[in-house]
Amino acid sequence: MKNSSMIHPHIEQVLRQIILKDLANKGRLRWDKPHTEAVVYWTKQLLKKINSSSLNPKILITAAYAHDWGYVNLFKQKKPITTDQIRLQKDLHMKKSAEMIERLIYQRLSSYFSEGEILRLIHLVSIHDYVDQLKDEDELFSMECDTIGMLDVDRVLPTFSAKENEYFMKHSIYNLRLPKFMHPEAKKIAEKLIEKRQQFYKSLEK
Repeated sequence: MKNSSMIHPHIEQVLRQIILKDLANKGRLRWDKPHTEAVVYWTKQLLKKINSSSLNPKILITAAYAHDWGYVNLFKQKKPITTDQIRLQKDLHMKKSAEMIERLIYQRLSSYFSEGEILRLIHLVSIHDYVDQLKDEDELFSMECDTIGMLDVDRVLPTFSAKENEYFMKHSIYNLRLPKFMHPEAKKIAEKLIEKRQQFYKSLEK
């Protein structure tokens, strides 16, 4: 599948109607829906820049929509959520996300995916936050897009306090995620977004 064709419009229509609506209504307040949209945006942008036969746009874009779907109903929407609370739900949300997208594909979109594509999609969603275990190009690509979507303050207004952001940047970004980036194009974007994020938090100090 060539990157130019990306994903069938009907697949994306179903994903947007069901997943984004679910995230908006039952996901983490001011985070899950915009973050997912940011990850989808950056997945498409990077697919245009990286020419690799290992990257299937249909699978990767669908995974971008579904990767955090499992966070729905895990937290009370109007209550602040700490980084520790999120960390405790990491495993469960990946398991739920994989189960939910598998069910949706078989119920609504099975004619658009081969069995192998469905299995790969479920795999990518089910392991996306086990960063230290990722090794295949599509696994690492998904992680890169997810990370870039986390960093993008233009598309997603940060919900972390300055102290939480400092911990997040040190442990999740610098120590864990950035060292695993394999695509120079993704690293370049991440570095620009880190600069913007630093400026955002500096502006809060004034």
